[in-house]
Order: sequence, then C-alpha cells, then structure tokens
Amino acid sequence: MKTFVIILLLIFSLNEANSQIVETQSGKIQGRKNGSIYEFLGIPFAKPPVGPMRWKAPENPVKWPGILQTTEFAPVCPQKRFTQKDTSVITEGNEDCLYLNIWTPNPNATDLPVLVFIHGGGNQQGGASQTSGNTQMYSGKNMAERGNAVIVTIQYRLGPLGFLVHPGLAAENEMKLSGNYAVLDQILALHWVQNNIASFGGNPSKVMIFGESAGGVNVGNLMTTPMAKGLFQMACIQSASPVIGSYKDSENKGIAYVDSFIRSGTNTEKITYMRNLPADSLLQFATSPLEAGIVQMNWQPVVDKYIFHDFPKPIFESGNYNKVPLIIGSNADEMSLAAPQTVLPLMVTALIKKSVPAQFQEKAFELYPPGSNSAEAKKSYINILTDAQFTVNARRTAKCVSQNQTQPVWRYFFTHKHTIPQLETFGSYHGMELFYVFNNWENTLLGSGFLFKPEDKAVQDAMLKYWVNFANTGNPNGDNLKNWPQYQSSTDCYLEIKSTPDGNQTGLRTAQSDLWDDVAGFVGCSGTVNLQANNNQQLTHFYPNPNDGIFWINLNEVYNFEIVVYNSSGQKIAVPVYSGQVDLRKQKGGIYFIEIKTKQEIYRGRIIKRD
Repeated sequence: MKTFVIILLLIFSLNEANSQIVETQSGKIQGRKNGSIYEFLGIPFAKPPVGPMRWKAPENPVKWPGILQTTEFAPVCPQKRFTQKDTSVITEGNEDCLYLNIWTPNPNATDLPVLVFIHGGGNQQGGASQTSGNTQMYSGKNMAERGNAVIVTIQYRLGPLGFLVHPGLAAENEMKLSGNYAVLDQILALHWVQNNIASFGGNPSKVMIFGESAGGVNVGNLMTTPMAKGLFQMACIQSASPVIGSYKDSENKGIAYVDSFIRSGTNTEKITYMRNLPADSLLQFATSPLEAGIVQMNWQPVVDKYIFHDFPKPIFESGNYNKVPLIIGSNADEMSLAAPQTVLPLMVTALIKKSVPAQFQEKAFELYPPGSNSAEAKKSYINILTDAQFTVNARRTAKCVSQNQTQPVWRYFFTHKHTIPQLETFGSYHGMELFYVFNNWENTLLGSGFLFKPEDKAVQDAMLKYWVNFANTGNPNGDNLKNWPQYQSSTDCYLEIKSTPDGNQTGLRTAQSDLWDDVAGFVGCSGTVNLQANNNQQLTHFYPNPNDGIFWINLNEVYNFEIVVYNSSGQKIAVPVYSGQVDLRKQKGGIYFIEIKTKQEIYRGRIIKRD
C-alpha cells in the first residue's frame, strides 16, 4: 500500500511538473508542458457568439470557477474550406470558436516579446489549428522555444457570421450600424493580450501583430482604427495590404444575401429567422476565396464611421492612424498553386485583354509575354496574378506608410523554393513563408528528415530571428543577420528572403508595379506629416494635420516663398496666408493639396481640413 501511494505521488508530481496554472482575468487555466515550452490551447477570450449573441459585438467571457483545462485547440469558426491546389471543399467548424492559444518558454519571465498571429483565408476560412502538409502550420512551439518569445494565435468570426451588414442588424443598436463583428473579435483578443500576457512571461508593451493573406489585411486594417490604439507596438503584413469596403455596397450585398433565405417579413423578422438557422446552413453560397487565382473578398470590413472612419489610403494620408514600425512583403510566385494547372499562350492574351485597358496592353505584353508553350505561358500568367494583386499592393502600402510616419518600415520579397523537385516547380507560393516563420516546415510530410535541407534551415532560422527581433525592438536586424535596410520610397529597397539573404536590393519589379498603378489609376500616396521636395527629401513640415481650418508652415528658415492651395478637384483656390499661417476656415472639409515655391525648390504635400 505504501508503495502504491508513493507511485501516485510520483505521478502527481510529474503531472504538476509538466503543467502550469496561470491566473487570467476570467479565472485560472492549466496548460501543459510540450518539450521545454508551456502551451495553453483553447483559452476563451469572449463569450460564445451563439444564439442571441450571433451578429453582436463580442463580450468578455463569464468568469469560471476552479481551473479550466486548456490543452486542446478549440474548433475553428464555421466555414467551407477550399484548398489552393484542388477543388475539394470541406464544411467544418463550430460557432463557439472565439479562443486563443499561447506558447511561452517561461511563464515567470517579465520581458518576453509577444507575437500575435491573425490567420488568413479570405476572411471566410482558416483557423488557429489549421493543418497543411500533415502538420499544424501555426503551432507556436518551435518559434517560442527557439526565439525565446511568447506566441499567440487567435480566431475570429468568418464569412457572414463575421461581416454581415444588414439594416435589421443596424436597428438593434444605438449607432444604427452593423458588420465588422470579426474586427471587434480581433480587438477584444488584443485587449485580452494586454490584460493577461504578463502572466505568461510576455511584455504587453512589446506586442507585434502579424498575419498573412486576409490575416495581413486585418493587420493593416487594425493600423487604421482608433479602437486598436495602444494594443500593439509593431505590425507585420504578409502577402496583403489593408482593405476596407463601402458600407452601402456591403449592405446591399447583405440584403440580397438574407433575401436568398427569406423574402417576406420586416427586417427585424428576417434577422430573427436568420439567427435561428444552423450556422452551417449560412455557408451554402460560399465560393473559393482564390477562384482561379483571383482574390475574392466576398466578406470584408466596412467603413462605418465608428470602427473605421475612412478607407485605408486617406487614413494613412491624414497621418491619423496607429503609427508603429511595420514589416510588409510578398512572395515571388503567390498564385502558382491557385492558377490553372495548364495555361496556354492564348489564356495569357485573354487575361491581359480582360484586365488591362487598351492603352496599356502593349506594355503588358512586353512585361508578360504569352510565350510559345504552356510552361512560358504559365510563368507569365502566374506573374500577372502575383504582381497585380500582391507585389504592387505591398509597394503602395510601404510607400504610403513610410511617407506618413517617422517609425521605420521594412519591405521583404520571399523567393525561397522548396528543395524537393515535386514542390520546387511551384516556386514561392502563397502562404509558403509561414512554414518558415513558424519553423514548422521540418515537421511536414515532405519537409522532414532527410528532405529538410540546409537551405530550408537557413531560411527558417533567419525568418524567425528577423520576426522576433522586430517584435522585441521594432528593428528586425541583429544576431549577425544579413542587414535589412529600412524602406525608403525613393529607392524601394527591400530584403530578398532566400537561403542567402540579400539586403542590397532596390526597385522590386518596378516596371510591373508601375504598370498596375497605371491600370488602377493609382496616383500615389502623399505624405501629410512633411512636405516633400522634388528630390524626395522631406525638408519642411506643416501642422496641425488634420486641422479645423488654420495651419502653419515651417520652411526651415526660408523666408521668400509662394504658397498655392488646390482643392481635391485640382482647382486653385484663394486663401489668406499670413507669414506661414494658412487659413482654410471658409473652405469645406476634405483634402487639400499644398504647393510651396521657393527659388531653389518646389514642395508639395496634402493636408486635411475637418468638417
């Protein structure tokens, strides 16, 4: 009997040594030891958004008694899951899905950087427990262990459950608004991190948010909302750029969506009916977020004047956003898995004629020749889809942000290819870099054992160090890494991420990006913190910006100058100017263009007058 008691005590002690109890805002949780890392899986950060909570802002979870076991991933949110390389579809998920996961090397530490990951999937699929290559690609174990950092992954409502805009929902709240539920989920998760991460060894003033694809879109969007101010200190956008839709357009789509289920009754009655439907029935109209290599933003955040006050570009231009150090980049062959398996030259010709106006088609055919065989055609087809949707958008965002803040921006271009012939032909496909950031390629079916090459190890070692350094200091450099130059819009410098990183690159696919700017009619993003001279040097500034009609110009002791003001239509307007003070009080609210002429230079910039 005594021996049996001793054995029980030993087992109990072993279990205690391999688990960790942490006090959170809602109660105690118990994780488990995984190697040298403590992991806590399935931590609730919100009440389950079910029943009457469907299509409502998330609320903090109810406090629980005792100790909550957090050793298993929570279900993903309801979704139809499509894959990039085939047509298979899986319906899965549970509406009770607002949970996060934490990996920490030392819960008793006090100053560990915190990396919070937001998964992608077109805002309609994906989850923190997502598997690919027979491994959990977002598992933070290796990253936490090798980077000595706290890793957090979160989930948020998807598709119609996360983004439905409808007048029946707007009538339920005093602001008369609907939509953006998934954004509120992400913001609440970040509040949870601020309130609790110190109990896991993390420093709440060293929080980096990072995401890929739609997750990167969400990271960029969070930079533009005042509701996320102070919730993160660094941001990283992978293969994405911020995207926020029109409230009215989304409302029209939401009305049509609800009417496809029920046409009769008031808006309130329709929403009551929709709340009583099973969650999976709401997914019946879902289509692939990467249909034939074309990104489909079927569900997205909207400008509601509450969470998002404007679209990303004018928000960045105003200078009124969450200014933090930023990493942004894309992959060389983003759409190689999603493009058609066989591409003929005539398909490239058709794609160019469909997507490029006539006046730019000659340049497009020069940059993306259809070729004379399927291999050449497929290369151009993939490059069109990649550059038009990812390469140019990364440049636009890098330029816009860097011109409107003093915090540094860093751009990358991921060009590494898998080292086995079966996958090498796909190049640097969409989402591939995540295996290396999380250091999990070595755990996949085709990347483990002898298939894991020194080149793979070099890439994942470098990416982990760059990302963790950035979370820790706001600068990715250090640890004897190849120097990553800070982004400058005048040179478009970047780091090429491969087995032997190159930090001396400038001008990333410049001609191609210029083409897609012309196609989109994108005129560039002007800085509003500083006025910019013709040589791109920022030599002066004006303030305050935005303003209520009066602003001042500091021209660095240049006294003889002429100020010209244009409205948003490009018309010259007459405004009073007194020794560097400009009076716009009689003008309507909006964006104004300022041109200052001296004997030596012409300075140009934008300023915003509030309504």
